[in-house]
Amino acid sequence: MLLDAICDVTGVEEKFAGVPAGARSIELWDSQVPHYFLKLFGRPVRTTACQCERSAEPNVAQILHVLNSPEIHQKLEHAAGRIAQLETYYTDDNDLTENLYLVFLSRYPTVDEKNQVTGYLATHSNRRQATEDVAWSMLNSTEFLFNH
Repeated sequence: MLLDAICDVTGVEEKFAGVPAGARSIELWDSQVPHYFLKLFGRPVRTTACQCERSAEPNVAQILHVLNSPEIHQKLEHAAGRIAQLETYYTDDNDLTENLYLVFLSRYPTVDEKNQVTGYLATHSNRRQATEDVAWSMLNSTEFLFNH
């Protein structure tokens, strides 16, 4: 589930109403747990055992939500989240870039990707904000969305 992948890469858990903290969306047994993201991304109502209840087609609302969601942005900028931890721990931009790629895309960056990201980080005075920007763009990449 995409929401679980977003929580994994940002290091910030999602809290579902009436469910203990730390639960993942894939573990929800009740389709009636209210959650906008899950509804938007085609969570079935589970009235039948038919796979036809689930919608797998992407739509404009989903794209706009991932691009503009305040909840996702809060996960990216969370003070105790993974982005803050990586930015603080890796003082070298090359190391930070490699680790962002490993976290978000499960691979090392190409030479061109590494040069683009390190160049971007070097040109911004607020490194934390620049790191969040890079993480946001990776989270919205086709590679992340289709692999997770």
